[in-house]
Amino acid sequence: MLRPALAAALLLVCLSMALHAQARPESADSADVLVLDHDFSAGDELVRIFLADGQVYRAELSSTDATLQLSPRYSGRRIPRIYPISDPRSPSGSSVVEIYPDEDGEYEIRTISMQGSRLSTRLRIYRDIAGSRRRVAAAEKPGWDLGVEVGGGWHSGFVQTSVVPAIGSEPNGGTDLEACLSARSAPKTPRFGMCVLGVSNQAQSGAPSMLWVYTEPRLGVLRPDRNGYSSWEAGALFRFGVDIKSATPTARMFAPGVFLSRHIRNSRQGTSWSLQMSYSWAFFKGFKKPAFSTGDAFTPKSHRISFGVGWYR
Repeated sequence: MLRPALAAALLLVCLSMALHAQARPESADSADVLVLDHDFSAGDELVRIFLADGQVYRAELSSTDATLQLSPRYSGRRIPRIYPISDPRSPSGSSVVEIYPDEDGEYEIRTISMQGSRLSTRLRIYRDIAGSRRRVAAAEKPGWDLGVEVGGGWHSGFVQTSVVPAIGSEPNGGTDLEACLSARSAPKTPRFGMCVLGVSNQAQSGAPSMLWVYTEPRLGVLRPDRNGYSSWEAGALFRFGVDIKSATPTARMFAPGVFLSRHIRNSRQGTSWSLQMSYSWAFFKGFKKPAFSTGDAFTPKSHRISFGVGWYR
């Protein structure tokens, strides 16, 4: 009776250990991968290597004050970014740099000294697993692009007083010139952006020019995304501005509208450009009314069409 019980208990322990071992997740391999090991002997020698977009590579050179010269094998591709680092894992008397490709492709590598002369040395390149994971995680994490926008456009004329203008002196349409500091959410996330702080000079024939300080939130409604690269965007905007040029009372502008943008981006990270056109229907408040006047509030209105270009990082 005792032997069958002991056998059953032993079988149960072994079975539980086996199930626990199967259920235990394997730890991810975090060891760096050697992708190139080459001795440069000739002065103008080069070696070719394939580098993957979004990865981080660590290059170790057996000489001090040394670095790499990279060039794409085929024209039209971006040159990977290279940063010198101090790596405690590398032996003394060596140089270490990190390589950040922004495109898949084959590249030609030469070793050079910090002064630009050719160098004979041993080169080993590793794919930095931990660094690559951090880079991928940073690219996929929502963030913000900061930039500058400049533009100009046309607006329909509007009167700046409730007094009926004399015949032939009605204000005509004019021009806008503007610039602003802007921000927008990163690619692959719900699009929200805004002109945080801008200045706009509004001029028109038959009326004084105005200098607006404004802010303009924007919400992208239609924004097809191509994995973080160039894309189109359309949405709604709302501008609020205050005139700082005219005498009191202070004029204010409220302008709802729509916009269409083309975002030009060659990689998921780095700088990008934006081309934009917009239409808004502006309402103005704060213009002085004649003394002893009565009636409804005086609210001039104007159509605005603008074109601009932006630079973001």
